[in-house]
Amino acid sequence: MGLNLEGQAKHGIKLSARGIWSAHILLPRSAMISSSQGVFVNGGQFIQNNYHGHTLPANKAPIDILTEAVAPRAFHDSGASFDKPKCHPRTRVKILEEIMRWILGECLGLRATKQFMWLNGAAGCGKSAIAQTTVESCIQRGLSLASFFFNRSDPTRNHAGPLVATLAYQLYRAFRGTGVQKDILSAIQEDPFIFKKTLQQQFTSLIIQPLTTHFSKDQSSRYRVPFLIVIDGLDECTDRTSQKEILTGLADCLHNSNLFIPIFVASRPEHDIKLSFASKYLKAMHISLSLDLQDGRDADSDIRLYLLDRFAEIKDDFDNRTAGRKLVQDWPSDRVIETLVKKSSQQFIYAATVVRYVESTRHRPDHRLEVVLNLRPVNGDHPFAELDSLYAMVLESTLDIKRVREVLSLCLMNYKPPICCSVIEKMLSYDEGEVETLFCDMGALVRFEPDKHYIMEGPAPLFLRILHASLEDYLLDAARSKQLHIDEKQERIKHVTHSLQYLALCSSSSFNPNSPAGAPIYILHTLSQKRTSLPNWRMDQITNLFELRQPMLSFPLKEFLEPHPGTRTYPLLVRSFLDPFIELLKIMVHSDPTLSYVQDHQLRNLEFFVMQQIPQYFKSGRLALILVLFYHVGSNRLVPILECPHDLFASYRYRYSTPFDAAHDFDEGDILSLSCIWEDSTFLIGDDKYYHYVRKLLHNPDPIATYAIGSVMHERAALACFQELAKTILRLPSSSEQNIAIATGSDSTENVSSSSEQDITIATGSDGTEDDANPKLMFKFANGGPWRFECSSESKLEPEELYFVLLGYLIFLLPRCGRSDALVAACEEHDRMSYIDQQNGPLPVRRRLLRVEIDYYMSRTSLQLGNPPLQNRAGCCFVM
Repeated sequence: MGLNLEGQAKHGIKLSARGIWSAHILLPRSAMISSSQGVFVNGGQFIQNNYHGHTLPANKAPIDILTEAVAPRAFHDSGASFDKPKCHPRTRVKILEEIMRWILGECLGLRATKQFMWLNGAAGCGKSAIAQTTVESCIQRGLSLASFFFNRSDPTRNHAGPLVATLAYQLYRAFRGTGVQKDILSAIQEDPFIFKKTLQQQFTSLIIQPLTTHFSKDQSSRYRVPFLIVIDGLDECTDRTSQKEILTGLADCLHNSNLFIPIFVASRPEHDIKLSFASKYLKAMHISLSLDLQDGRDADSDIRLYLLDRFAEIKDDFDNRTAGRKLVQDWPSDRVIETLVKKSSQQFIYAATVVRYVESTRHRPDHRLEVVLNLRPVNGDHPFAELDSLYAMVLESTLDIKRVREVLSLCLMNYKPPICCSVIEKMLSYDEGEVETLFCDMGALVRFEPDKHYIMEGPAPLFLRILHASLEDYLLDAARSKQLHIDEKQERIKHVTHSLQYLALCSSSSFNPNSPAGAPIYILHTLSQKRTSLPNWRMDQITNLFELRQPMLSFPLKEFLEPHPGTRTYPLLVRSFLDPFIELLKIMVHSDPTLSYVQDHQLRNLEFFVMQQIPQYFKSGRLALILVLFYHVGSNRLVPILECPHDLFASYRYRYSTPFDAAHDFDEGDILSLSCIWEDSTFLIGDDKYYHYVRKLLHNPDPIATYAIGSVMHERAALACFQELAKTILRLPSSSEQNIAIATGSDSTENVSSSSEQDITIATGSDGTEDDANPKLMFKFANGGPWRFECSSESKLEPEELYFVLLGYLIFLLPRCGRSDALVAACEEHDRMSYIDQQNGPLPVRRRLLRVEIDYYMSRTSLQLGNPPLQNRAGCCFVM
């Protein structure tokens, strides 16, 4: 059916400026006309729409149809970007070599049969640079290829529409003067609407069939790479359905052909793309190469090299152009380079962003770098504006940003150990598996990783790993992240609330703080450490502490602790939960005195629990010694805190109240963990800590507490010391004659003549107390504090050290003991030991002082029985 353009107005025909015209002709209502050309008339109205340009290619030459369907800005050598990313010289060497071996078919084993290679990694890790460098390397080698570089912000290449046309155009140019060109044009001539068909049909007609025909005739190319296809930034195709269609369509085409075409795909590990590569054909057809799983040392080394080279160029350029002060010779310092490498977290985008900011020719490079390092305020453009835009784009694309921020806040606070996804879901009352769903489209910034060291039954727990260290800076800086900002102080308080609600459901003996399920118990501990490590971190200044009122009040403290006394779990609960819990109670009251009832309630619960356990220490002399020494520890030079050597690589050191558990051996009888009393290197006894609170309870007039620190318990403790002393003496090395010096002050000594080879020093303290001088015995601080004794070994006290300590314990305990037949017998037995009267034996002062205390104790107990007073070895009577 034809229609002349003359008389358009008469027939109601309109022609638009874009060459699209339409005709409206009224016909009788009963008429119906149709044609094979798509004209349809129903009733009394005739409508025909004709389209010129892209949508009516029948009148165009096939090559014109092809070129009009191409996206030129998607070429690897497009002029759309003047600064295309490429790998810096001498970087990414290993991974580029691995990709090239695969392209050339030089891989061994099954890898050689894979037609797809998927290079994936976080945003900004350098995928596009690797793809660009790979393309250029192939061109230098004379390999035929086609590439398509997606870009989310470019409407000509952020969708799948021009993909096959762009690849086919490059194929057309790569095989000039061959049948490939003829076959491509013939396919378009045969079906001018080929680019409106499915991607699979396009790829088969314009790529697979022309190449298959060509290589079936050209036997010389049988062992060569026929053609390489590179697709970069597939995740930047804005239609996620198209992402899957591209991959599955290409896979189906290749699976149904005998042609081996290597296809290199680079993208972020987004949810839909991961699912596609796990689909039926692709799963067996691809190699996955994850930059996130590569050796971090290689990435760090490459970034370090890149920074050193680029900063050297910036320095030379600046020094050559400036008439003022040059940059210092070692700018930037090695320390600054390492800081930037660490902050990059194996992602090149951070390092590249820093370099672009610093290299500005309108500023001094050293000043710009100081802005990056927060040593100078931002004045003008922000150094990380580009990075901030990337973070905002990824975060705002999520389906539930509120919950994403909740989960990220738990990950950003660097809780040790980290909290696995299943526990996060329980803490935040999410559905099982919801964390994975929330972050399924955030592969650009995060990755899920199983615990590689998990040895328990069942599947390994899954953890969320943040791939960009600088994401924390962005989210915690309100000026940068704006509505996405995470307020660290407020979020930590929320985390405490969530952890208390979670732990309230864990009141059973099966709870294990060292398991993934036990990780939330360390949230309070981390909060306490944060307050200690940062001078400007003031928990009592947090405005929403009142929000903790109900969780702290309702937490079942007694029920939570009751399953664990006498287990290996209890010491962990003390250090990581009870100490910060008691401290938090105090801070709440300090912040708001009306909350004192919360503190009173929980301390009563703790008191009830502790006093229930104290009688367990009455069962043996060894346990009595643990309890009594704990009560007195640090208060006197004779009962010092025992400190093990500090490990320079650890943030803690062990401290003990008794010498019998210094090998970190677990003692089931010590149910309240009174032996190993401190671990954190910053910890001191304070009125808000568990151990001080237990000591305070022992001062109460409660009958149990009175007995616990009474003379009977001191007698049993002294008896246990005598037993340990008898065993220790047998382990002492043979004593040689020693030269004795007596010190009457800290700066004076008096030598006593002797023919011995070794010296013994006797010291008199500022309080007039005479003692054997021992450099390991000292105050905690120069101006006072608890007494401490530095042990030479972390595993145990040496016999000489244990001998020194035990003598001190007995000298201290005997005056506090009542009469006991067993203790009297122990004193008499000790008096019969030959070592006590050795003139040149070790520790003469402590041996003499112990002898005096034994004589005094024996005299007291004799008088209590109505016997005449005893005389000491000098013939003097003890008068009571």
